Amino acid sequence: LSPGSAWIIRRILSGQARPDRDPHAELVQRPSLAWKTGTSYGFRDALAIGVGPRYLIGVWVGRPDGTPVPGQFGLASAAPLMLQVHDVLSNRDSQRGIVTPVEPVPDTVAVAAICWPLGQPLSKRDPDCRRQRFAWTLDHTTPPTLLAADQPLGVGLREKIWVDARGLRVGPQCSTAQMREVALWPAPLEPWLPRIERREARLPMASTQCPPPPLSSVTELSIAGVRDGDRLRRPAASQAALRLSVSALGGDGRRWWFLNGAPLGDSEHQAALNTTLEHVGRYELSVLDQSGQTARVEFSVVQ
Repeated sequence: LSPGSAWIIRRILSGQARPDRDPHAELVQRPSLAWKTGTSYGFRDALAIGVGPRYLIGVWVGRPDGTPVPGQFGLASAAPLMLQVHDVLSNRDSQRGIVTPVEPVPDTVAVAAICWPLGQPLSKRDPDCRRQRFAWTLDHTTPPTLLAADQPLGVGLREKIWVDARGLRVGPQCSTAQMREVALWPAPLEPWLPRIERREARLPMASTQCPPPPLSSVTELSIAGVRDGDRLRRPAASQAALRLSVSALGGDGRRWWFLNGAPLGDSEHQAALNTTLEHVGRYELSVLDQSGQTARVEFSVVQ
């Protein structure tokens, strides 16, 4: 890692992922502890590693023979001990008059005002600046928002449309058509977005005099909430049924859901459908929309 990227990662792990809201303010320089936890398969090892201005602290909790300890994980078992050790060492240094070193900010690190969903610097008044945030940048580079792995085919973060003088969406062949680009949120976020931020609300209404090509022709139906090949695990020492919330992205109209071939229920457009999975084993979830498109995922529930 370069000094700049290492500095930013330490800020993130110490709870300073977002810089001061004022991009011209002095960067945060208080002493901090960057830490991360981990848990091995089967609750065999609980780990916590912390890096401070003066000390590197590591805590392992487990059994010497490697047998599992159900319910033990890094955040609950190892992190409290690691934080306690850090506090003891910091207080001891303070009593001895030892000054805590301050890590200087590398010249390659700066703060920029960025706008979601594109993740790029824009004016706050820009209609595509849906949320403004401040972020650490490295080497004067602001990386854009990348497409999610489960983004439906043909659905990007920039939608090129044509509008008429009234602001209605028209076909590119229309005489008064003017091209515009609209920034959209990543499709997997649709179920959690306010209605005003969803794709259907961000795009202008279609004109009846010179209608645009249908959007649904390039919007593939996909399932959000569980991915193909996922292994879902029940909470430790719990026999309660696993609750699952799913929704369908893309497609058109009403959706009908099926679990292992049996009807599960129906939902409107991108509304969520909630279900419970009583047993461990393999499941097949499929959905059918009003236009005839289907999507399917296979996953399993393990103890």
